[in-house]
Amino acid sequence: MKDKTSEAIEWLSKTLGQDSFNLIKLRQEASSRSYFRVSAEDASYILSVNEKNSEQAAKFLYSSKILKNHSVSVPDIYAFSENLEFILQEDFGDMTLDTANSIDESNLINQALSELSKIYAVDQSVLKSFTEEDLLNQTNNFFKIFSYKKNELNAEDKAKIDSLRKDLVNKLMQQPFFPAHNDFERRNFLICDGSLCIIDHQDLNIAPIGIDLASLLFDHDFSFDDKLIDAALSKHIGMNALNFTSEELKHSILVALAHRSMRIIGTFICYFEDGHLLNRKKDIDKFLNRIVYSLDELNYSQQSKLIKRLL
Repeated sequence: MKDKTSEAIEWLSKTLGQDSFNLIKLRQEASSRSYFRVSAEDASYILSVNEKNSEQAAKFLYSSKILKNHSVSVPDIYAFSENLEFILQEDFGDMTLDTANSIDESNLINQALSELSKIYAVDQSVLKSFTEEDLLNQTNNFFKIFSYKKNELNAEDKAKIDSLRKDLVNKLMQQPFFPAHNDFERRNFLICDGSLCIIDHQDLNIAPIGIDLASLLFDHDFSFDDKLIDAALSKHIGMNALNFTSEELKHSILVALAHRSMRIIGTFICYFEDGHLLNRKKDIDKFLNRIVYSLDELNYSQQSKLIKRLL
């Protein structure tokens, strides 16, 4: 927490009305926030420290209120500092789905899709929507992967990747837009008393329907059985009265999967260049494989060959 420890302790002492508590640093995610478990005499809390981005902290508080009003399982907010540097919230424990050992995957998907259906019910008028420019900018840094892998593109191949970026965004813009978490993956699901809880929801907005479903169903670190995915999509379509066949919805998800994976890779490379999140280097090839899978399914054969060169 750099030099923020004493400030955090002082703020916690005033907020909790006690001086007896311990701070334990939790794992660092791809953001400017740091998380700590606060173990006090009578309870446990999570403290988020937002050193650089008060706007993101404000978005977190705003999205928390909206999601709570729609009965989405997100942490309660107990207190926050005036400058939003510190936020004290409910502790759902440590069991994220990417670390849990034994999970009923069918039950997991059903619970996650149930929470997603609640998110769909959020009033769209209170949220911002992705624009075509937003979505295209998200993959600007994907080109960095070729230098990172020491496999530079010539002008012709670079044009093919750029054409892919634009085509994916065009197809995303044709999808129906729904309220979206925007990072609806296993790392952001916690199991608390047997129920699924959602964290890191500050990017709540209006987005193409495929984005959250791609995050859930095609996690970089886990693969669901195809039959389980098909059954889940069929049920999800019925629950939300979506005007899709399962195949049409899966196509939308694959478009979002390719775009999402390109965005994440570009984001990670930028962090690596600054010496941050180096523990996530092991995940780069997993996201590349997700891109290859989606491009092969979507018949982008030329672009898929270029990505395969990186593996």
